[in-house]
Amino acid sequence: MPWIKTIPSDAAGPELRAIYEQIYALYPPSYRDAVPALINPDGSEDSIIAAHSLIPQAMLHIGSVLGVLYQPDLPLTRRQQEMIAAVVSAQNRCFY
Repeated sequence: MPWIKTIPSDAAGPELRAIYEQIYALYPPSYRDAVPALINPDGSEDSIIAAHSLIPQAMLHIGSVLGVLYQPDLPLTRRQQEMIAAVVSAQNRCFY
């Protein structure tokens, strides 16, 4: 869970919700599904995208870049992408 306030998509106003939708439309279907490890006991979900929700324009650009980089026709497989993310997160001592 991020240590900052976040605004999840289901609590976002119309403008922020539209940005969430625009970002997630770029993601391959397999990335849109909830990851069980990121679902909290209260049913909320941790989200690296939501961690940027207080600055919607930054969230739009960062999330869009990630959505494009996750496309299945690029050289890295999802397994490789996840491995890189796990190593970086471990190095940064971050849950994600």
